[in-house]
Amino acid sequence: MASRLNDIQKEAEATKEAHSHQLLEFQSQAQENHTVIHAQLSELVDYIHRGRADKKGEMSGSRGPQQPAATQITGSAVTPTFEQRVQIAQRRLVQTVINADAATRESQEAAERDRERRRKEAQSLKRRRRD
Repeated sequence: MASRLNDIQKEAEATKEAHSHQLLEFQSQAQENHTVIHAQLSELVDYIHRGRADKKGEMSGSRGPQQPAATQITGSAVTPTFEQRVQIAQRRLVQTVINADAATRESQEAAERDRERRRKEAQSLKRRRRD
């Protein structure tokens, strides 16, 4: 009976240790996710502020090309490090926002050109009717 109790106690300790390890891994991953999200949000805020400065006629600074972080080589494939994956995700997110902004701007410009064309046609018709 005592040996069975010791076995159960050892098993409970092992389970507790495993859960503790899993909790630490979860906390670590949560912190990494928080860092990624924070970095992406910072990039978006920077982009938005640059856009406002451009609209006001101010020159916006560019960070220029960034140096790639070290890579991990696994077998014959090159696997990006966590930092590189974060940078890739940030670039994709910012590029998506830039592309959406450009598409919106192009659509607005096309609508403005169309309004101007219609206005000129209406003026031309009025002149013809008067003559």
